[in-house]
Amino acid sequence: MIQNDLQRLRWMILDEALRDPVTEYFMGERTKTNETGNTRSLIHYVNTRLKAVNREFSCSKRMLQNDVAYFQQKGARLEPRFRRGHKRILRYVNLQWKNPLLKAASFLKYENEAAGALPLALPDGPVKAVTLRISRDEEAVRLKLGSPEVLQRSTDAKAGTVTIQVELPMSEALQNLVLGMGTDVEVLAPESFREDLRQTIAALQRLYKKETPSAKKPIQGDLFDGLF
Repeated sequence: MIQNDLQRLRWMILDEALRDPVTEYFMGERTKTNETGNTRSLIHYVNTRLKAVNREFSCSKRMLQNDVAYFQQKGARLEPRFRRGHKRILRYVNLQWKNPLLKAASFLKYENEAAGALPLALPDGPVKAVTLRISRDEEAVRLKLGSPEVLQRSTDAKAGTVTIQVELPMSEALQNLVLGMGTDVEVLAPESFREDLRQTIAALQRLYKKETPSAKKPIQGDLFDGLF
């Protein structure tokens, strides 16, 4: 079913676009031409995401058209609408629909492997719903997290932030990954994860605390040394 890394990643990105509740995607061309507001070119979006992973990755409009047709063949129901010069907007009718083609992709599996799976980007652990406030480049953050499905999304145009809820496996590796993103990402929930991050940050602050030179005491012998 899944033949290579490029196809697997392309399907995952396409699936995310088709279930996006805010942005509307049309098949479009390879550039941002005619993108306005929340309406975006699907081919440009997918290629941008692919190249963020590997510069050699790219896809054509025909590939995406075939992918969409294959999704429909496997049970996807799309609500095609026409806007802005008769551009066909694509989106799942049921945004909660689980794409059977991605069951293997989400776990990075290949059909021809006996073991059935490749190493995950994040180690296994108890999966929890995590709420993240992202101040810049949501796409890059989600790629670093393994492109998890967005359960909820809200935007704060004034602050320029996006808040998303995703399910992630709790582990020390995840903590290190989030801390490595610096101020671009803030964990809002769960509180237990925030507390773990606080403790790690506090430990780092203690480790890298600037040491102030102790006040130099005048070297002076005891005036009464040996008298008593």
